[in-house]
Amino acid sequence: MLIFSGVCAAQEVPFASFERAVREEKGGFAGDKSKLSKVFQDERNRLGKDFESELWKYLGDDADKHFWIAAFLTSGSYLHGNPAMPGLAFQIRTRNLKLLEGRTDNRSRGRAVSINRHLAISAKLEGKQTDAIMYRDKAEAIFAKDRDGLWAYVSGQTDYSRCVYENIEGSIDACDPNPPPKERIVSAGWMNKRASNYKNPPYPSGVAKSRAGRVDVRILVGGDGSVISAEIIRGSAELHQAAIEAAMRLKFGPTILSGVPTKVSGWVSFDFRP
Repeated sequence: MLIFSGVCAAQEVPFASFERAVREEKGGFAGDKSKLSKVFQDERNRLGKDFESELWKYLGDDADKHFWIAAFLTSGSYLHGNPAMPGLAFQIRTRNLKLLEGRTDNRSRGRAVSINRHLAISAKLEGKQTDAIMYRDKAEAIFAKDRDGLWAYVSGQTDYSRCVYENIEGSIDACDPNPPPKERIVSAGWMNKRASNYKNPPYPSGVAKSRAGRVDVRILVGGDGSVISAEIIRGSAELHQAAIEAAMRLKFGPTILSGVPTKVSGWVSFDFRP
């Protein structure tokens, strides 16, 4: 019986366990990526020397798989003790861009911005200055055409990556790849429904009716549920102050992780009508 089980395990289709994990995870790749990346790295170890060849077969023409697997091969929080594979990730991201060509939806274009930024940073770290500038310019050209529509789909950057990216044409000697750990902040997305006292604020007096509309605000919530800071993302300038004041009045339930009060970042929107 034990021998039979061992043979079955050895004959398991490459990445079948990972595919099951993605399918069973709520939201798929949008779910718990720490858990998914652990299953992925376990499969990487199991496949050994066959990992790369089998990975390309698994990726196929699936743009989502390309996007997240590249991250699983480079991000420290997704490696689970395995070494990073920046060269392979670079190839995967390059092909990912090919798969996204011609797509006009915001999600695909936002990802194209993120991928080009990743490639720019990788090229800079490899000393390929011309390539780094090329990828950076492609990313910012896409982003500049529709910042309001794309910002929600563009990946964030670590302090080190941001430093490298902002110094593509200069020296990165001051960029610290191992900065001291920062306070943990959880990203929560849109938070309107999570506020216990959410309501649209009254229309500001003295503001023309033609300026009516929606204002989006980025907020940082403290561990006790109170808003620490608020920053305008988009909306009529005449409504900015009223939106900031409304955001600062919001109250949320406290967020406790491992017994520690934790800050939460996210967005809220207000609809101003006269």
